[in-house]
Amino acid sequence: MNIKLSLRLAALPAALLLSPALSCTTAHGQSLATQKVQRAMDVLRLKPDLASKACLDKLDDMHKMEKVIEDASDQAHNPNLSLAHDVMESDYEDATESCVPDAAKLCANPGPLASANQKKLCDALDAIMTVDGSDEGEEMATPPQGTASD
Repeated sequence: MNIKLSLRLAALPAALLLSPALSCTTAHGQSLATQKVQRAMDVLRLKPDLASKACLDKLDDMHKMEKVIEDASDQAHNPNLSLAHDVMESDYEDATESCVPDAAKLCANPGPLASANQKKLCDALDAIMTVDGSDEGEEMATPPQGTASD
């Protein structure tokens, strides 16, 4: 594992705990994609080394966009704020596709020392994944390879 990825893995729990969009918004005020990412992050905080590079990259994108939104919110009548919120929602959907499979792997193979808290967090992830009848992200055992062109 390279040093940069190791440092990002080590910083993962702190970055997620400090993220305003991930920690301060109430559940009913969040989009479904936001709630899915939050539940996946709750699970991955238990074993941050299971977060894939793709997941970490998507989280980095989200944090960058959070900063853009924060900065734009300080400006009165910023026409780009609506677009930034749309991009942020897309970032959450991308993070769902990358991070939920990582969390689902941990839930599928909890290990002999799994805690009651881990089971509770995995149950919450499973519940949010079935809200819309979708198992988006769960069907993938490994992160997608390459990129799709639109």
